[in-house]
Amino acid sequence: MSTYLFRGGRFLDPRKDELQEGVEVFVEDALVREVSDRPIQPGSAQIIELGDRTLMPGLIDNHVHMYYFLSASGSFHMHTVPTTFSAAMATCTLRAMLMRGFTSVRDMGGGDYGMRDASEAGFVETPRLFLSGRAISQTGGHGDFRTRVDASESSDICCTGSDLMCIIADGVPDVIRAVRNELRKGADQIKLMLSGGVASPNDPLESIQFTVEEIAAAVDEARRWGVYVGAHAYSNEAIMRGVRHGVRTVEHDNFLEAEGAALMQEKGAFLVPTLITYEMNKRLGAASGKSESALRKNDIVHAAGLKSLDICRSAGVPIGFGTDLMTYTQKHQTDGLAVQAQVQSRSEVIRSATLVNAQILGQEGKLGELLPGAFADLLIVEGNPLDDLGVFQDSGTRLAAIMKAGRFVKNALQ
Repeated sequence: MSTYLFRGGRFLDPRKDELQEGVEVFVEDALVREVSDRPIQPGSAQIIELGDRTLMPGLIDNHVHMYYFLSASGSFHMHTVPTTFSAAMATCTLRAMLMRGFTSVRDMGGGDYGMRDASEAGFVETPRLFLSGRAISQTGGHGDFRTRVDASESSDICCTGSDLMCIIADGVPDVIRAVRNELRKGADQIKLMLSGGVASPNDPLESIQFTVEEIAAAVDEARRWGVYVGAHAYSNEAIMRGVRHGVRTVEHDNFLEAEGAALMQEKGAFLVPTLITYEMNKRLGAASGKSESALRKNDIVHAAGLKSLDICRSAGVPIGFGTDLMTYTQKHQTDGLAVQAQVQSRSEVIRSATLVNAQILGQEGKLGELLPGAFADLLIVEGNPLDDLGVFQDSGTRLAAIMKAGRFVKNALQ
């Protein structure tokens, strides 16, 4: 049994807008057992003196893709890539996320139970994984990456040319079958593509995808399994169609209008913005790996992103945090916090990346804050994140320690 007592320093409770002094935290095995503003008797616990550092819960990124990478030519097609290569790449990607302070991530297309099982068994070191399995797209939708001259059938075609990222389903029976199959394979949530997208080659950004009957069928299947549906959606109409029929999280949301935000607030839907991915595509241009057509689309969504975030904030929609980055840009994951802070306060951004994201995951009280009974997923930060979100940049160099499930995965204090 491993026990630790963290004392001294400052304590970041995401529910508060200021750091607290004099709070001690007792960790036993994988859980936080006690949090007190009075001295805790350490017993045989190892004492961690925080000094001038900040103790806080681990960050959560609620929109990642562990297998989301491009070839040097910018192609998404991975049918010539061995699964062993994909698994090795994903292992490196996920460990880098953990070292940046993301102790939990939600994979929104591609993540599978094999990686989660390997992580839980201790074979690989990753954040906690919450998986969507393959995202579900209609023919010609955001998950259909066939070229216009590709005459192959859409049945079981995926956006990567393999079975890693997406599956195509048309009509209620096929949508139900696709949802059931991902649930059978251990999905924690279901991902639907409800509008056009930046990377997909054939669909306009403003296109409205899936019928309301297909959306409702997917939501019903997910609910009866005890999980929820998250939806890729840009246009206000696509967002409203999804939310009216039970979609719980809206990913991206860049063209949202006040009417759509009001509906999201009424229905209790969450926004998961992914502003950093558009920012990095804009900065890097062709070096991002995106095609010319994708970069033209990116310019449009990039210009609209902050406005939609502000609309949601004003309407009282709960706002999470996501990144949606890929090969050449994933090192900028924590930069997304600063981008979101152009609209939200720093404390709100941290709340989005901890408490709100935990609520989305159905892990309130377990993740996103340090309180008795929560998982001991925590960071020791050099500096004050409420004053400077830059403490999370540079790939975690200002994180003195990272703990996941009561075990240090990084500890520069010793």
